[in-house]
Amino acid sequence: MALTIAPADLVGLATLLRSEGPTGSSTYLARSVALGAPEHAAATLAELRREGLVEEAADLFHALWTVSAQTFPALLAALEQSGQSADGQTLLWERASAPADELSELTRNLRASGRSGDARHLLRQAAGRPVGEVAAIAAVLDEESATELVGELVRMRSADDVGQFAAAVRDSVELYNAVLFAADDLEEGRARSAFAALRTAGLPTELALRPRSKSRQRR
Repeated sequence: MALTIAPADLVGLATLLRSEGPTGSSTYLARSVALGAPEHAAATLAELRREGLVEEAADLFHALWTVSAQTFPALLAALEQSGQSADGQTLLWERASAPADELSELTRNLRASGRSGDARHLLRQAAGRPVGEVAAIAAVLDEESATELVGELVRMRSADDVGQFAAAVRDSVELYNAVLFAADDLEEGRARSAFAALRTAGLPTELALRPRSKSRQRR
């Protein structure tokens, strides 16, 4: 029923349940909205907040954390259109901790929906995860997203972390080369540290393949 009630009417019902209904009925009603259309959910979230139903709004927002990867881009758009862009950024932060396959699906759907910036933001957050997890994510991403993830990790993390990540992806020519290119693009001091970490770990600092036309001298 909640999926077909106009947001203002639903908030009125939630208010009534809060004062006169069974314990938890108003928050249950709010959570159920997450199962419907993203536009309806975003509008209801905004209306709950306007009417001061803080607990119900929080329950609905938490329920939105688990929407499907297919629905996620539309939800972000709906939150933006309803003046709740900050909540969309929070959802991106939350979903960055998803399992590798789910994260890959989220990234693909964001790009397919024209939300490449959100895909980059998601990958930037994911790059802060434990090195082994980042390597597992990179292995299931498409080439463009994997390259972006590697670049974010190399820019954000310490030289030792870069070395550990490179060791984890050494068997993948594409990912290992992406590490080398990203390290080479760092500012001079950080690039030297990154390549020193690779050498210390006994890893090569030359490309296994040269997918680009230019050849770079390693530092």
